Amino acid sequence: MIEIQERTQGDSTIIELAGKLDASTTPAVEAKLVKRIQEGKKYLVLDFGGVTYLASSGLRMLLLVVRQIQKMEGQLVLCRLDQTMRDTLDITGFLPYFKIASTTEEALQILES
Repeated sequence: MIEIQERTQGDSTIIELAGKLDASTTPAVEAKLVKRIQEGKKYLVLDFGGVTYLASSGLRMLLLVVRQIQKMEGQLVLCRLDQTMRDTLDITGFLPYFKIASTTEEALQILES
């Protein structure tokens, strides 16, 4: 199971995730993110502070989301990734596709610049 909390700050939408991002939970997260993008939300922060596991299905979903946002000339920032998740993004070659922040505040600053 994964918990999804959402809040807005200015033009940015912050999505806080908690739990495992695996084959059974990724579709719900993907559906929520795609819906927000279709609604015109093109500045997203994904807060991974509560994520305990990131499977390949989660990585694929992240690539899909970042590509959709880039088509809209928006931005996606990932924040509060633990070292294992950062290493996974790096090893798989996905790290260059994402902007990474240590905190939500830093992620919002990236979006504002």
